[in-house]
Amino acid sequence: MARSSAVRMVEVGPRDGLQNVKTTIPTATKLELISRLRQTGLKTIEITSVVSPKAIPQLADCRDVLADGNIRGMVNDESLRVPVLIPNLKGLEIALDNGVREVAVFVSATEGFSRANINATVDEGLARARQVAEKAGAAGRAVRGYVSCIFADPFDGPTPQAKVLKVVKDLLNMGCYEVSLGDTLGVGTANDVKSLLGYLSENGVSSSQLAGHFHDTYGQAVGNVWQAYQCGLRVFDSSVGGLGGCPFAPGAKGNAATEDLVYMFEQAGCDTGVDLAKLVGVGNWISAQLNKPNESRAGVALATKQALLQAKARGPIQTTETAVPELSWSLVSETESIKTYRSGVNLKAVLNQPKKGNALTIGIINELAQIFHNARNDRSISRIVITGEGRFFCAGMDLGRGTSPVAQTKEASDAQYERLTKLFEAIDNAPQVTIAAINGPAFGGGVGLAFACDIRIATKATTVTLSEAKLGLCPATISKYVIREWGLAFTREAMLSARPISAAELRSLGLIAKDVDEHEQLSAVVDKYLAQLRVAGPEASSMCKQLIRLGWADAGKDAQERGVRELFDNMMRSEEAAIGLRAFQTSKKGPDWDEITLARTAAPKAKL
Repeated sequence: MARSSAVRMVEVGPRDGLQNVKTTIPTATKLELISRLRQTGLKTIEITSVVSPKAIPQLADCRDVLADGNIRGMVNDESLRVPVLIPNLKGLEIALDNGVREVAVFVSATEGFSRANINATVDEGLARARQVAEKAGAAGRAVRGYVSCIFADPFDGPTPQAKVLKVVKDLLNMGCYEVSLGDTLGVGTANDVKSLLGYLSENGVSSSQLAGHFHDTYGQAVGNVWQAYQCGLRVFDSSVGGLGGCPFAPGAKGNAATEDLVYMFEQAGCDTGVDLAKLVGVGNWISAQLNKPNESRAGVALATKQALLQAKARGPIQTTETAVPELSWSLVSETESIKTYRSGVNLKAVLNQPKKGNALTIGIINELAQIFHNARNDRSISRIVITGEGRFFCAGMDLGRGTSPVAQTKEASDAQYERLTKLFEAIDNAPQVTIAAINGPAFGGGVGLAFACDIRIATKATTVTLSEAKLGLCPATISKYVIREWGLAFTREAMLSARPISAAELRSLGLIAKDVDEHEQLSAVVDKYLAQLRVAGPEASSMCKQLIRLGWADAGKDAQERGVRELFDNMMRSEEAAIGLRAFQTSKKGPDWDEITLARTAAPKAKL
């Protein structure tokens, strides 16, 4: 196919894609994202916004981003455009102090959104933007403009085209070299795009002065971009992995995915200058870092295809320890209570209060429960490991002076019961395979933590102690998990004697899967075990867990029969079964479920 006119992609993921994520993203992750995007060949990357931390907490580290050496190198590279969104003169001063060469200003075409977004009328928003644009222009900086709600406002309804025209012309007149038209709610269609661009052209606005910024709420983003291209636009904003979305638009999806647009344009013979294979890798990486599905359809499809090709080329999966690949863990988040790491489909929560024996403080309980809550519907996570920092796995419920809820008010007791119950239930009901890597002694609630998990791997020096009776307590909230795993007679003796139980005794009873000679070997052994589990499909593993739960809670009851029948029906019609059967019938080579899981992770199917 003959090459057609080139397009310029404006990657807005590091700013627009991340700004509404509620969980704080480490600055290092943002910088790594920008670096990876640069390596794909993208020439324009919007890196951050100098905005009040109260307004957008996620971008509170904007100064740290701008001060980074690699970012400064990109800013000084004249072959790149590295715009920074600026809301006011104070933000501009900070940007200028950091050597920023291009800024962006934003306004809404509609009153309702303008008041909700920046607490100002459209005219007041234009006045602020004009102050920034004029001062930036006087300082020799390039200025780009954004206009939002070009088709509809969540408060005012449909947007008259005349309002869009007025704002676009005002932005151009104040010195913006181009104006990005934003379908903030993602409600527009190709017909709307054609009509608006025709209207702007008839009123003196050239397509060369415009860019397209389309959201995918109704699945129209790619089609709208193509229509805009047919109408003469050659610049398009997009976000890797489809990150982003409007907080004022119920059900809104993110921006048009950069992977989807690059795939479309390259297939149509339009140069983008972007390495699509590398871009797909970035989309998968950042989606995994954020513990969210990859919203790019092309990205998921291409990654799936590549994973299957790699699995075919690699041949049958080897399960011997010498053939198991090493895992590479990346720090996702770190607090005083827990450090969280990610390696492919594996998540690891490390209890991070070694000086307190990793006791179940309120912070650890709440944060660990939140990790499991966030992971519950994340199909990109197949396994979760819990372990501890230091010499203790977990010393049980917090008994510290001034911090323990024991022997306090009924309200404190009720609150602690609710916290612990929710935590253990979240672990027990997790659809993922859960593994306790017991790095040292466990007491009381720490024993419950280990035995609410599916599998345990421990050092040989490990002991577990149901020590509550020594303190005038009983192991109430953990009892059902311990009894289920240990059996009635052994549990009774362990509770009443409150004696330490060795790893060797636990291993002899089948209560731990592996024991490790030295503490230093635990991490490597856990990694090998995780890698070996890739022979099992994640949905199949989840169904196996449900079968075990039915056998424990509803043995011989109608509920067990109904549950088994439902699981059987799900199994026979599952996507995993189709993949596994196809692999068996064609080559009898087991699929690499980790690669397939990461590749196929996509947005949840729309509800009809």
